[in-house]
Amino acid sequence: MDRPEKRRHRRLGAQYNISCRKVGSTAHTSYAGHTVNVSPGGLYFQTETETFIPGNLLTVELSIPPTSGLLEFGGKIAGFAKVLRTDSASGKYGVALQFCRPPKLSI
Repeated sequence: MDRPEKRRHRRLGAQYNISCRKVGSTAHTSYAGHTVNVSPGGLYFQTETETFIPGNLLTVELSIPPTSGLLEFGGKIAGFAKVLRTDSASGKYGVALQFCRPPKLSI
């Protein structure tokens, strides 16, 4: 049975390296992973670290590789996001994030 789509934005299946930190944490620990899909409203990524809790606020940075004819030198997308949910499937830890405001692209 098909469920109706609740998302506002279409998701792009894309694998980018991601680095994030918990906002307000006294530890300056960064967590790494890779995206599974990305949209203007949020993203889903997989990581080795099972430390995220729904409601956590994170600073997020995606590394965008150089792409001929599009982003010749690569860049970074950065912003703030809230953890919506987490899951574990096939040995991977997944985290769904919602951007607090549209992320910024820097080249």
